Amino acid sequence: MSFTIKDVARLADVSIATVSRVLNRSKPVSPEVREKVMKVVDELGYNPNPVARTLIMKESMLIGVLIPDIANTFISMFVRGIEKELFQQGYTALLCNTNSDTKVELHYLNLLREKYVDGVVLLTSAPKPEQIDFFNNHDIPVIFSSHTDKDSRFPCINIDDYQASYDATKYLIGLGHRSIAFFCGPMEYYQTIRRFDGYKQALADYGIEFQTKWLFARDYNIESGYKSGMELFAQEDQPTAVCCVSDMVAIGAIRAAEDSGVSVPEDVSIMGFDDIPIAGAYRPALTTIRQPVYDLGAGSAQMLLKQIREKDNYIREAKILPHEIIERESCRVLNN
Repeated sequence: MSFTIKDVARLADVSIATVSRVLNRSKPVSPEVREKVMKVVDELGYNPNPVARTLIMKESMLIGVLIPDIANTFISMFVRGIEKELFQQGYTALLCNTNSDTKVELHYLNLLREKYVDGVVLLTSAPKPEQIDFFNNHDIPVIFSSHTDKDSRFPCINIDDYQASYDATKYLIGLGHRSIAFFCGPMEYYQTIRRFDGYKQALADYGIEFQTKWLFARDYNIESGYKSGMELFAQEDQPTAVCCVSDMVAIGAIRAAEDSGVSVPEDVSIMGFDDIPIAGAYRPALTTIRQPVYDLGAGSAQMLLKQIREKDNYIREAKILPHEIIERESCRVLNN
C-alpha cells in the first residue's frame, strides 16, 4: 500500500506543513514533534516523492557528470574523486559516458536538465561550441574540468598544461637530450596547444631547433602512441627522447619501440604525462608528469557545490592544481 504525506500528518496528528518541515529540514520544529513524525514515517515506510521534493525545495541533490570514456584510467580516477566528495556532501552523481559523441553529449545534457540536476561537471580538455551554447542558454551551474578557459566564460579546474609540458621537456634536456620528439593530442584542443607551446618554448630556451618531422598529433590513447611510434622509429633520423601527452600514449610508444627493435631507455627515452596507476607497474616503469587526478575530481565537486550554494554571489573561478615530475625507468641520462 502506498502512503502519502496526508497519511503521515493524520497519524502523527500534525499538519501537512509540519511533516514537510521535518522531512525537508526547511524550518525548525521541536524535538518532540520531529520524533513523533519520524516514528510514523518509519512505521509506514513512507518515501517522499523525489520529484515533488525537487519542485518544493528547488534542489534535487543530483549532479550530472559527463565523461568521454569510462574505460580510460585517468577518467576512472577522476570519477572516484568526484563521487566520494559528492557523497560526503549528500549529493548523488549521475554518470554519463558520452564517447565524445556530440549528439550523445547533448542528449545527456538535456536529460539532466529535465531531471532538475543541481549542476553539471563536464570533463573535457576542449569544450565544443554545442556545449558552450547549451550552458549559455540554460541557467545550470557547471564546472569544466581538465580545462583552462582562456576566455573566462565558465569556472574551470586544471593543471598548468603549458608549464607541465615545459618542465617535462626541460627534464629531458637536463638528462642531455637535444633531439626530442613530441607525441600530442589533436591540435584543435586548447590543452594540446598549451602543452605543445610548453614543449617548443623549452626547446627554444635551450637553443634547440624544433623539428616538424618529430611532431605527431593524434589522440591520448595507446593506439595513437603506437601508430606515432611506428612512424617515428621507421625514420632514418631518430630522436633520443620522446615527450608524450599522456601515459597511455607513452605506453603505446614503448610498445612501438619494442616492435621496431628500439630499446627503452637505452636507445630512446620516453616521458609520460598523468601518472596513472599502471605507469609505475609498466616495464620499464614510466617517468612521467604527475597531475593530481583524484584531487581534480574532488576539486571539481567542491567548486560546483560552492557555485550552487552561493548562487548569484558566486565569483567565477579558474583553479590551477600542482604537478610534479616522477622519475622512474623510462628515461636515462644521455652520455655525450
